[in-house]
Amino acid sequence: MPRRQTKGRQRIPIRLIEREDELYATFSKRRNGLFKKANELSTLCGVDIGIILFSTKDVPYSFFSPTMESVIERFRNPNMPQSEHTRMLEVMARAQIRQYNIRLDMILDEMESLKEREKVLDEIASTRERGSWEQPIESLSKEQVNQWISWWSDLQEKLRRRMEELNNGAGSISNLSHGLDLFFLSFFRRSN
Repeated sequence: MPRRQTKGRQRIPIRLIEREDELYATFSKRRNGLFKKANELSTLCGVDIGIILFSTKDVPYSFFSPTMESVIERFRNPNMPQSEHTRMLEVMARAQIRQYNIRLDMILDEMESLKEREKVLDEIASTRERGSWEQPIESLSKEQVNQWISWWSDLQEKLRRRMEELNNGAGSISNLSHGLDLFFLSFFRRSN
């Protein structure tokens, strides 16, 4: 599947973006990037962090780690010790964040493994020789269609003989043989 072409990483002038659709796209990408960096800073350095953003449409977005309550309480009262309740919430939130990060790492590793596997399978699929049975019927030439009909006729005859061997000439063989004739006739009519 071909990838979408993008502008990639380009240096852009730092000024207000005038086109509304570009402004929304940039806001969304940069907001997600900012939250990702905040999460990394919190995880790697063990810091408490809080970010509150309002879009141009006054939609609020926020990121807090470990919890909004603990970050705001520490900001309002930096010298006051945290309450037992806030400390317990913080411990639980940090443990949950650790679990989520472990799961995220596992998922990202699996995604990378699947991407590598997909590359190998794509390479195998692009280099292997295709069998005639994998071609659409519409792409077959008249000669190929005749070869298929001949092959099916041979198969039909071999099946008929095998049925005769199994039934030792019993009367039901003609019914089975007639059923096979109808099957192959209907198949060839659909193909042509």
